[in-house]
Amino acid sequence: MTANTCVICGRPTPDGYVDMPCCNRAAGQLAAIIELAPDARAVAAGLVRRGRGGAGGKPGSRPPLNDGATDVVDAVQNALTTLARDIAETRGPGSVSKRSRSRIQPDPLVSAAKALSGQLEWLRHATDAQGQPYAVAAFAEIAHCAGRLRGLVNGPSEQKYLGPCGAEVLAPVPGEEFRMAQLDTCDGDIYGARGASRGRCRTCGAEVAQDDRQAWLDGEVRAHAFRAYEIAQAYGVNVNTIRSWATRGQLAEHGRDRDDKPLYNVGDVLDLAAADKARLAGEQAKRARRAANRAAESEDAA
Repeated sequence: MTANTCVICGRPTPDGYVDMPCCNRAAGQLAAIIELAPDARAVAAGLVRRGRGGAGGKPGSRPPLNDGATDVVDAVQNALTTLARDIAETRGPGSVSKRSRSRIQPDPLVSAAKALSGQLEWLRHATDAQGQPYAVAAFAEIAHCAGRLRGLVNGPSEQKYLGPCGAEVLAPVPGEEFRMAQLDTCDGDIYGARGASRGRCRTCGAEVAQDDRQAWLDGEVRAHAFRAYEIAQAYGVNVNTIRSWATRGQLAEHGRDRDDKPLYNVGDVLDLAAADKARLAGEQAKRARRAANRAAESEDAA
C-alpha cells in the first residue's frame, strides 16, 4: 500500500507511507544510538560525570551509580527492545536475521537498535492492527530515544528561544479516518543551541537558519518595551549603561511594569548601543592613527 504524501513530513512519496529522507533520518538516529550506547552506560555507571568527562572517584574505588542516567538508559532500552519485539511478532518467524553467536554478551540496547535498522524499509510500507501507518509511532519513538541518549552523553546544551514556528503542516481532514491532506499552521516554538547554525521546532521538527530567525525576532521585538535588566540579558548591553542613558535623558521610559520598574523600548536601546559602539570604534581609529603618526615622526627624526 502507499500514500501520495509522506505521513511524517508531507513531502510527495512515490511508494510507501514514508519518504526516503524520513527513513534515512531514522537510520541515522539508530546509528547514533549504537555509537552513544557505551558512553551512556559509562555515565550511568558513574564512570564519567558527563559524556566526554573524566573518570570519577579515587583509583580503585567503586564509582557511585548515576540513578537518573540509569533510568534513562533503561527506558531507552525497554522502548527499543519492545518496538523490535513487536515488529518481529507482527512479521512472524524468520523476519529478523539471525546473527552468529559470540562469546561476548551483546548489549541489548545495541542489539535492538541494529535489529530495527534492518526493519526500516518494511516500516515504510507497513500498517498496524488499526490500519494506520506503523512508521509514524515507530520513527517518533526512535527519534525520542536518540535524543534522550544524546542529551545524557553530551549533557544539556543551552537553548535560546527563536520565536513561534508557523510552518505549514499537514493536518487530518475532518470526518476522514486517516487522510493528512489539509494544510494547517504549526503552533509550536523554535529553539536552537547557542552557536549552532540551525534551530528546530519542538512540535513539528521544522528547521530554520538561526541568523535569519534571530534577525526576524529582533525586528519583531524592537517596538516592545522591557525592563533594563531584561534587555541587558537578551542583547548583552550593560544594564548600568542602559540606566545611565535614561538618567541623562537619552533614553525615554515607555511605561512601568506592575512592580513600578521603568520600561524601555528595545529599538531605542539597540540604536544607542550601536551608536556607542561606532563612537568607540572611531576613537580607537583616531588613537591608532596618532600612534602611527608618532612612529613615523620618530623614524624621520632618526
